[in-house]
Amino acid sequence: MGLIDARKYIQDLHKKQSNPYLWPDYLTGLPDKAAIIKKIHEVSPKLEEYSIAYIRIANIQPYLLHYGTDKHAEIIQWAAAILKTTTDKCSNAFAGTFNTHDFIVICRAKNMVKLFEEAREIFRKKVSTYYSKKDLAKGVILSYDREDGEKVNFGLMKLIAVVADKKLRIKSNHLIRNMARLCDAIEGTEDEIMS
Repeated sequence: MGLIDARKYIQDLHKKQSNPYLWPDYLTGLPDKAAIIKKIHEVSPKLEEYSIAYIRIANIQPYLLHYGTDKHAEIIQWAAAILKTTTDKCSNAFAGTFNTHDFIVICRAKNMVKLFEEAREIFRKKVSTYYSKKDLAKGVILSYDREDGEKVNFGLMKLIAVVADKKLRIKSNHLIRNMARLCDAIEGTEDEIMS
């Protein structure tokens, strides 16, 4: 059901993209940074009831280096569509595009883990179609040896998230920057969600 909903979202998006003024983010159809910032300011006082997730397409750069950029926009649209259609199943939920590979999802705290796990699994299934059978079997698309001899491997694309679900000691206008930094820290690890 998830891929069917996401495919319909992309088809509808392509129809609406003929008029770029209909959507703040032309590529994804999702609200842009201005809408995200406004929404974060609205829900920040309600953290614990609501959660804010900074979600990133991890390992997309190694994919682009290995396979080229032909499918780049398509991958971003699928991620956006999957996040949007998954988020739409929750009441009072929001999905927006922050950067090319980064998204913000806001929903009730009790729904966040389930929402993210569902979106992550649908995305994993979809992006598996972009890899060769050999790369899928290895689970690694790029690797190199560092000067200190340690081997560095870059795996398959996946969604990773940093979630704010408790009252924070930082101001809401610093939240996104800090969440992005935490995403940077977990991107090269096996972790997929940090709360």
